[in-house]
Amino acid sequence: MSFLNPAMLFGMTALAIPIIVHLLNRRRFKKIQWAAMRFLQVSLERNQRRMKVEDWILLLLRMAIVALIALAASRPATDWLKSKGLSSKVTASVIIDSSASMLKKDASEQENRFSIARKIADEVLNSLPKGSATSMVLGANSSGKGIKEPTHDMARAQKVLEESKATHRGSDLFPAIQSAITTMQDRPSSQKELVIITDGEASAWRQYEAITRSLDQSKKDTNAIIVLVGKDPDENLAITRLDQKTPIASVDQPVRLAVEVTNFGNAEANDVEVQMSINDEPIGDPAVIEAIPPGESRTITTFVELSNPGYQRISSKINVNDALETDNSREIVIRGINKARALLVDGQPGRDITESETFFLQNALVPVPPELTDSFFLGADRISIGDLANAQLDDYRAIFLANVSDFPDEFLPDLINFVESGGGLVIFPGENINVSFYNKTLHEKAQLLPATFGEIIPEQGQENTLTIQASGYNHPLVDLWNDPGAGTLSNVKTLKAYKLSLGDTLSKNKATVALRYNDGSAAVVESDYGLGKVYQFSSTADTDWNDLPVKPAFLPIVHRVFGSILSKQDSGININVGETFIRKGPSSWTGKKATISYNDSPTASEISATEESNGSSIEYNNINESGIYSLTIHDPFELIQFSASGDPRESSPETLSDAQKERLREVSLKFLETTDPQEISAALKRERKGAELWPVLLLIAALITVLELFLSQKFSQEK
Repeated sequence: MSFLNPAMLFGMTALAIPIIVHLLNRRRFKKIQWAAMRFLQVSLERNQRRMKVEDWILLLLRMAIVALIALAASRPATDWLKSKGLSSKVTASVIIDSSASMLKKDASEQENRFSIARKIADEVLNSLPKGSATSMVLGANSSGKGIKEPTHDMARAQKVLEESKATHRGSDLFPAIQSAITTMQDRPSSQKELVIITDGEASAWRQYEAITRSLDQSKKDTNAIIVLVGKDPDENLAITRLDQKTPIASVDQPVRLAVEVTNFGNAEANDVEVQMSINDEPIGDPAVIEAIPPGESRTITTFVELSNPGYQRISSKINVNDALETDNSREIVIRGINKARALLVDGQPGRDITESETFFLQNALVPVPPELTDSFFLGADRISIGDLANAQLDDYRAIFLANVSDFPDEFLPDLINFVESGGGLVIFPGENINVSFYNKTLHEKAQLLPATFGEIIPEQGQENTLTIQASGYNHPLVDLWNDPGAGTLSNVKTLKAYKLSLGDTLSKNKATVALRYNDGSAAVVESDYGLGKVYQFSSTADTDWNDLPVKPAFLPIVHRVFGSILSKQDSGININVGETFIRKGPSSWTGKKATISYNDSPTASEISATEESNGSSIEYNNINESGIYSLTIHDPFELIQFSASGDPRESSPETLSDAQKERLREVSLKFLETTDPQEISAALKRERKGAELWPVLLLIAALITVLELFLSQKFSQEK
């Protein structure tokens, strides 16, 4: 026998109360010698013996009542009595891993892991004693959905389980486990069970140390039962990456894509066909990867052409039948353009066009002969600072200021509005610039520039040239040069540059250093500004201070700068499952209704745009499946598409190590690796306290109380 509330056994000390009352109420007699009483002596002694017996009977009954009540409060339980009506009540929290890896089919199973997990969870619910409470949480990389607060409504829990399905989210069980432990700490039940049903893959235990620490700290009052349903799956190939490599996607121009396929199996995969599609229409014949060794990846480069402007759905697919179907395809959204124009403001036009500050910029943006410029997807118009006030900014997507000294204050509001509305500003300094104007007006006052211009570097006495960093290109502007086949930037020589100081604008304008010199100073800084983007270079756009404009890298850098400006508004259209989709918009969106649908589904979720300092924003965080989503704004009508992709780590078969499993056995009551629901049911029943005896004890105490009242009344009658 065990006690579920042993602290209440201290109530046994109340047994002294009837004894004390009995001693205080003992009959005391004063002896008086009276001759006539000698004749009553025999009768009196007989009555005294009877009264002592009666008092002892009442005392024992009262002590039994107190003892039974104290025992009932301590909730004794026993395993030898089998009774559903008396079974010990349990507060349980059932967590089912609902991540993408649970959709895998193991080699020996006909159904996926999530289906097996649901059967085990159903057995856990059926095994709960009558009157128990349970929560039912579907956890992936969040605190989970379902029933978070334990409920006595088992029909509701069963319904949630029946309607549950696995998502395409990544795995991280810690938020759900921590939430369940915290919730159960506030429950009065003395029997608490935390049942975690997941696979054995390491991706679900990425916060392994935090999970084991939480389980260890809570095991005094919570019994953790961990059930692993995963076994070695069949061979699994997965598309783990699909990226757009061409910075600007224009109509009737080839767009370069990179597709990565990974072999997560144990055998080499041969002749893997990768089929590309645009808007669900296959493009040409599949590309073939001859061989992918086990545990390795292969990347192919492919090209697509967009026939129409606007949002285009690009997908890649491998036709294989393996353990996980959802990772056999991957989709992204690309927005194509017809033509985009840039305005080049020349701060030093020169006597000849080849001597102008914008000569190399114009040729990099439009690198075609004059007769083809009209048909090229980019355009560049060159003006002087004097013509800036008359320029129609709405005709352009970016403004390049090349060695421009300053401009009239009246133009500043137009420039700010241009960038806030989604345009781009690119600044190249030179001998002509008014440093005070840029630092005080554009940086401090307008907060448009991400950095201030400082002193000229390199200083006198140092080496005569600066070089660009040779490796570690972490920014999208220059990550192309992480590939040795793309060449190098380290051969770019810079004779002069302004020192760029980010200061506190690093957080204010979301500024980042895109490229550095070999001494660590910033060569290029970029920041977001409203819906637009600002790039600030430290050296000139011509060859006066550096030789970058005559290097092969200049053209892709300029195109990537312009491409990032064009795609700024669409920077969040390709996200991962489980992330929040955020779309920035103009102030006119504020309060407007919008709907989001998945893969042309007839059902849609309704959301509203909220106001922000520089416009408005739409946020949607219920992204549980990979594929294409459509955001529709109804007034005025606008359709925006975005894609969600699964976490490649869910495709990996990496499992917990033997040492990690052993640690989990130490911090849990039971650690099972099984697909048999009956095994978990039997384990739970063995570990539970059995039938509780407190109802029986209270019933006996009540009966004894009635008997004590009856005897007290009878014994008090005159004899």
